[in-house]
Amino acid sequence: MLHENPLMADIDVDHWRNLQALLLDSAKGKRRIIVIHEGGEIQKFAHSAKAAILRPIERVTNAKADAEAIYQANSATTDFVQVIERKASDAYFRAVQQAWTPADDIDAYVHRAYQLMDDYADGIVTYPGPASDRLGLQWRLGASYAQVEAAVAAFARPQTSAVFGVFDGNTLWASLVLHFAGDRRIDVVTTLDPTEITVSGKRDEVAAAACNWVSARYGAVSLGLFTDLAGARRFLDASDKSAALANLSRSNALIAKPLPAPLAAILAAA
Repeated sequence: MLHENPLMADIDVDHWRNLQALLLDSAKGKRRIIVIHEGGEIQKFAHSAKAAILRPIERVTNAKADAEAIYQANSATTDFVQVIERKASDAYFRAVQQAWTPADDIDAYVHRAYQLMDDYADGIVTYPGPASDRLGLQWRLGASYAQVEAAVAAFARPQTSAVFGVFDGNTLWASLVLHFAGDRRIDVVTTLDPTEITVSGKRDEVAAAACNWVSARYGAVSLGLFTDLAGARRFLDASDKSAALANLSRSNALIAKPLPAPLAAILAAA
């Protein structure tokens, strides 16, 4: 889905930072207790913020139950607990390296790396939630990787661009521009340049100017979706994306122009 050498240029720092705040969740930004053990013998027991730790266990006997007990004892200062058996960690990283092939798209490889954590669920443990959904840098799209792939296959037109924008008032707060190559792989990842979207006034005028700007630089726009921050959050939180888009449209919180015919038909029926 992601080209091996995508163009990432002319990214607006504010738009990119706001987009990451909306879409990404980093384990490094969470307050966490890390327990590393070898066969149950604890080698490390630390808090990422150096907070005091209440230790309800002296050794690891059941990693999942122990992680929960540690969390419950320290929930006031802790977002999650991770309990890692050293040999399981080593085996996991070997598996990740061995799973790579030169034909992999980078997003497929990263997705597989997270999935592989589930194969070591007794040795790489987090609470609350599984390690594959907790550790690293997580996308919070409210959709699975397979669902995103299916959406690209259904709605992305080859050799065209897609533009996504989030408004704060009538000002663009965040944006994402993607260009799809002939095989529907993403070969451009960037943002709008708000200094060049000079139209001021209504959101639909700004959205139209943004799509025109993208068309002039990256190719014809086949999909443009714009909403406000509250609408973006409602969409990301929704499990039924078609219904969420339809609800945003009915409440005049969505600008969907241009819109591929397959997606227009789904929204009309939702």
